[in-house]
Amino acid sequence: MAGFTTAFSRTTLDAAIVDGDVIRYSENGSSASTHVAATSIAAWTAATNADPAHRVNTGAVDSADCDADTITISHFSVWDSTSTTQKTDWVALGGGSRVLMTGDKISWAASAIDVTMT
Repeated sequence: MAGFTTAFSRTTLDAAIVDGDVIRYSENGSSASTHVAATSIAAWTAATNADPAHRVNTGAVDSADCDADTITISHFSVWDSTSTTQKTDWVALGGGSRVLMTGDKISWAASAIDVTMT
């Protein structure tokens, strides 16, 4: 079976993951948490001309405050800007799960959120 060309993968990823998409968080790796609001990603890099093509966040971002006493966030995924369409699978947080208490945030460095076209 033939795969996609690098050029097609790059343009498809650029069209699929767009500025303003959001990150949703999960406590179980299968559904979105109701205790940390979605985090908007203002801008992504252009997809790389590689196999697989990659697209990463361009700037550092912080989640909204956690509104629960204590929760453990284990995964994240990329959704559309309205948080109605999940675009990527749930991905385990790099460095392991994160325990959050009321007012805590999850911080992302530039290039820490990496989406690939596989």
